[in-house]
Order: sequence, then structure tokens, then C-alpha cells
Amino acid sequence: MIDIHTHLLFGVDDGPETMEESLEMLRFAKEQGIKAMILTPHYRHGMFSYPYDKITENFLRLREAAKEIGVVLFLGTEHHVNSMMIEHIQTQRVRTLAGTQYVLAEYKHDTEFEYITKSVQDLLRNGYIPVVAHIERYLCMHKDIDRIGWLRDMGAMVQVNANAVLGMEGFKVKAFTKKLLKEGYVDFVASDSHDMKKRVNNMGKCREYLYKKYDERYVDRILQHNAMEILQSIER
Repeated sequence: MIDIHTHLLFGVDDGPETMEESLEMLRFAKEQGIKAMILTPHYRHGMFSYPYDKITENFLRLREAAKEIGVVLFLGTEHHVNSMMIEHIQTQRVRTLAGTQYVLAEYKHDTEFEYITKSVQDLLRNGYIPVVAHIERYLCMHKDIDRIGWLRDMGAMVQVNANAVLGMEGFKVKAFTKKLLKEGYVDFVASDSHDMKKRVNNMGKCREYLYKKYDERYVDRILQHNAMEILQSIER
């Protein structure tokens, strides 16, 4: 598996505080069958400072240590969408997923669909591919699941959290995520892991569940192949 959304990088947001904690999370990820990860520190004005230089320094240290564990690391950002996002990407104030054209975009739970649509269009118009983070959280999508199909038809891609698939974020979210999977609206399943206690990486359990419930080729696509497309685009 390839995990494209995780807050595993130490000392930069609400993920682990120390390198030792990051290494513990990496070993746990490896045990579950994860071979590569894109680390996505939060970029959210007023909540997380996004210390660019510190993120770079800590990532380089962790990437070297991860080689011994057997997990390949890449760097990205979870962007909390705002009016300056395009400018901040273009000026390299913040990072895309592994330096590619893919952008992990996050919104408030109660964001209006029109705002999400506009931001998706802005990203596409500027040559980026939006990956909408944990789409199962947004209330506007629950009102009309076909809205997700519209976003994907426009060119956006959709990520759901492993914990949502497993029902660990509540019955309502699990039921909605099940509908997304049934409709084929999911492009990526990722951990969105933060620690080893409350927000643990459950990709292994999720993989077992998905293979029991859904077509094997579809599961392969959302756990590995689509993420591999991101990493392969690094060289294009």
C-alpha cells in the first residue's frame, strides 16, 4: 500500500512531537504492508504555522531513518483551502504531493459546495489536480452524493480515511463512505494518522475489510495504483 495522507512528521503540527514517535509510527505502518508514504503536514492559517525550513530539515532526517525500516518517504502538504492557495503553491510557500501537480485540499466540515467547486476549478485551471481530503466529512456532500461525481467529472480526485471505512468515525460517516465505495467515487484510501493512540494508522485493517467487500481490482486501485500514479508523475 501507499499512504498519501499522514501527519507522521515530527515537530511540525499536531502529529508526533519527537523523531522516536515518528519512527514508531513508521514501523507500525511497515507491519501493515505500507511501502511508501507522503507526509502531509497541515497548512492552515491561524492554526498551524507551517515552518517550511523545519519541515524540510525534519523530513530529511526522517527519510534517512526510514530507509532502514523499509518505507520510502515523500513530502507534501494538507492544504486548508483559502484564497491565497494558488499563489502559495506557485511561489513554493507550501508543497504539492511529492512535488507533483497533485494537491491535497482540505475544507471545513460545513463548507458550502459552491466554495469547494470554485476552489477545484481554480486548481484545475492552474494545472493542478485536486485531491479532496477526507471527503466523507463534508456535510454538503451528504446532502447530495452526486456532487462528488460532478467533482470527479471535472477532474478532481477523492480521498477517504481508513477509519471512516471501518466505522471508527461514527455510523453516519461509515454509511456514507460505504455509498461512496459502492458508487466507485473513491480514488484513494489513506490513514490521516497522527499518533499511536487516538489517530492510529489502520490501513492494514481497512485493507482486509475492503478485499472482503469489494472488487479486488477496485481495491488495488484505491490502495496502491492511483497513489503510484502520483509518484510516477514525479519523473514526468
